[in-house]
Amino acid sequence: MKLIYNIIIINKCINNMNELTLELSNQINIKRSNIHEKQKEIDTLNQEIAQLKKKLFNSCTHEWTIDTDDRSCRSTWICKHCKLYRNPSYN
Repeated sequence: MKLIYNIIIINKCINNMNELTLELSNQINIKRSNIHEKQKEIDTLNQEIAQLKKKLFNSCTHEWTIDTDDRSCRSTWICKHCKLYRNPSYN
């Protein structure tokens, strides 16, 4: 009788672990899905920013100055008004 009781207890523990495992796995999948959705949103926003920079570059009456602040950039010229680089490929 005691052996049967122990088997029942073990089975309940295994079922609880399986439920916990499934719940954790579902939470991970939901969070991955959220990351994917937010990454798509970030990509869309970056594309919109790039389009706005192109419009800004074409519409600004640039006054180019030497950029002494940013040494990591490939361009040394920056517009005093719009803060974009002289070479539009770098914006």
